Amino acid sequence: MEGCIFCGIARGIEKSYTIYRGRSIVAFLDKYPVSKGHTLVIPEDHYESVHDTPPQVAAKVWVAASAIASYFRNELGAPAVNVLTNSGKYAGQVIFHFHVHVIPRWEPMKSFWGGRRVLTDPEASEVLDMLKGVEKKIEEYLGAL
Repeated sequence: MEGCIFCGIARGIEKSYTIYRGRSIVAFLDKYPVSKGHTLVIPEDHYESVHDTPPQVAAKVWVAASAIASYFRNELGAPAVNVLTNSGKYAGQVIFHFHVHVIPRWEPMKSFWGGRRVLTDPEASEVLDMLKGVEKKIEEYLGAL
């Protein structure tokens, strides 16, 4: 869809710190993370929200998000992880391209969306290094579909 930043990321036109690209989905670091490692998972094709996304596409996005959450918990030792989507403006959706947030929680939450900041290049490089093995985990999970 023209003007959609996530479509631009999916096509490789917009800058992103991509951790996975394959099987018609893309996972990348959130530009305004809530915590270190905050990741978004999107379908390459444009669907406004979860309620517009075909079930087989939504399933791949959620399964990939689950793999990333598992990686944060089991491989990196995150004490907790939020996995969620916002569907519609009143639910807090800002980018109207279906996406799932994977938010590792390294310390107790003070507020759900509190602490958002701009992702810096050094932090992105550090997180990309942390997530080097996540592609294999995502492929393993998606292969089970």
